[in-house]
Amino acid sequence: MKTAIFLVLLFPLAMVNAEVYRWVAPDGSVTYSDEPVPGAVVVPMPVFPPPPPPRHYPAPPPARHQPALNGKYSVGVYKQLSISAPHNDENVRDNEGNVTVKIIVKPELDKTQEHRIQLMLDGAEQGESSESLEQVLRGVRRGRHAVTAKVIDKGGRVLISSRPVYFFMVRQSPLFHPPRPDAPHSGVQQSPRAPMAPRAPRAPHVPFKPSVQPSPTPTPTPPPTPPPPPN
Repeated sequence: MKTAIFLVLLFPLAMVNAEVYRWVAPDGSVTYSDEPVPGAVVVPMPVFPPPPPPRHYPAPPPARHQPALNGKYSVGVYKQLSISAPHNDENVRDNEGNVTVKIIVKPELDKTQEHRIQLMLDGAEQGESSESLEQVLRGVRRGRHAVTAKVIDKGGRVLISSRPVYFFMVRQSPLFHPPRPDAPHSGVQQSPRAPMAPRAPRAPHVPFKPSVQPSPTPTPTPPPTPPPPPN
C-alpha cells in the first residue's frame, strides 16, 4: 500500500524526467524530494516514452451559403416562397373543410425544369404536387393547423420551403339537421330543436256552477214614536 502511494506521488516528477532523492532522517522518517541533500540516494524511476504527436485532419470545406428570405432554406434558385392566403391565425369557415391556399414564388416557377409546388398540412404532404399557385386543401378537420409550401424539382429535391402559416378550421357540428331538399338553401343551417317534453294528463272537466247564497232578511224598522199631546 505504501509503495502504491509512493508511486502515485512521484508520478508527476517522473513525467518530467526529474531525479528523485530519498533520505532517512535521524528520527527514522523517510523523505523524498527532487533536490539533493547530504546522504540522500537517487531513487530509480521508470522512463516513460514521449507521447505521440497529435494527428492532423483536414478541415472540412466551408458550408455553401444558402440564401433564404421568407423560406426556411433554399439552394439559390428561388429567393422567396410565401403563403398569402390564408392569413396567419385566420378563422376559415367551410362546412366541407376546404381551404384555398395562395402561394407567392419569386422568381416565377421554372416549369421548363419541371419544378412543382407541394403543400404540407401539419407536416404531412397533401395530394399531388402541382404547378398552380392556388391550391385547395380538402377535408380539413376542425381546430388549429399549420400549412407550408415547398418547391421541388423532378427528382423530389426541395429547392425552397416556406414558413408555416397557422389557421383555425371552423365547421358546423354534425348534429345540425341537414337542409330539406325542397327548402331553398340559405347558406346557414338552423340548429336542431330540442325534443318536447311529454304533456301531463288533463284533469276531468267539471262545469262551473256559481254558488248562490240567500240574501239576508232585512230587519224591520220600528215606527216613529208620536209626540206627546199638548197641555
